[in-house]
Amino acid sequence: MRLLPVVLALSFAASPALAETYSTPQAVIEALYAGYLPPNDFPSSQRELQSDRLNALFDKDAEEAGEDMGRLGFDVYVNAQDYEIGKLVIREPYFLGGKAAVHVTFENFGTPQNLGFLLVNENGGWKIDNVWGKIEDFTYDLLDILQEPLP
Repeated sequence: MRLLPVVLALSFAASPALAETYSTPQAVIEALYAGYLPPNDFPSSQRELQSDRLNALFDKDAEEAGEDMGRLGFDVYVNAQDYEIGKLVIREPYFLGGKAAVHVTFENFGTPQNLGFLLVNENGGWKIDNVWGKIEDFTYDLLDILQEPLP
């Protein structure tokens, strides 16, 4: 009987290490957009879907911005502040040097969107390492934005 509390304590302590891993780049992107599609109102934390490097840059941005808005004034995964996603298409990945690029198209409030994702295989699963897209005449690259000085 004394073994049960030890086993339970160890299982809870190990739970962060047991975070879901994604065996394909498409699975990561599907998990990402599941948070934006009904019945969900807003995606949960995206940290487990993102690379350590990307998470570190988001953390740095939040720390440097403090109470102010950070470097991002929009959600890079939907190319807007608000969203109503439809006609989501996740293309087959292109693999090169341990990385994968995935092209994603969808409509946000009826407006066509095209995004590119760079994924890396990290800690036994695929993770988002960058995303790029275009908003009207503004082309963006998430890594570039997060590495710029605060405005």
